[in-house]
Amino acid sequence: MNVLVIDGHPDLQASTANAAIYKHYQQATDWLIHNLAVYQGDIKEEQAALLRADVIVVQFPLYWSTFPAVLKKWIDDVFTYGFAFGPYGSKLKGKKLVFSITAGATADSYSESGFNFMPFGNYQKAFEHAFRAAEMDIVDTIVTFELNADPNEGGDKAKTLDLAQAHALQVTNAVNALVGK
Repeated sequence: MNVLVIDGHPDLQASTANAAIYKHYQQATDWLIHNLAVYQGDIKEEQAALLRADVIVVQFPLYWSTFPAVLKKWIDDVFTYGFAFGPYGSKLKGKKLVFSITAGATADSYSESGFNFMPFGNYQKAFEHAFRAAEMDIVDTIVTFELNADPNEGGDKAKTLDLAQAHALQVTNAVNALVGK
């Protein structure tokens, strides 16, 4: 089975959690990983990779409660009329999709009284929109909170690495269950 990871982190060099997750995928799986930080705009190749994939993992950190701009740009470029939507644009229909999301904030901050002002599910509806419009089968959303490694912001690098490893294992296990491993 072909697994495609769309890695929406804009700078893995500056990341602790997403870099650790990326490294896990590279070392422990045979998944194809498209790192959008180096995306060159080859729309046809991106669309072909999506079509070849049996399972697609969209990996990204929450930036102001949504995905980073590099992932938005990729969606704008790749999810074209006639491919992902429109009268003849159901080429991704039924493709299995797993969202793999990291957040530096606490889960409690995603509430009406928290720092992020709304429950996480409200934000989730927004970032799922393009994938739902493409009629993809969102089979799981794996979110890990408190992945803040910056001590200047109250973070803890060791805790972040432990949580990132647990997150990567959870995603790997979820995907393996989908592909029958």
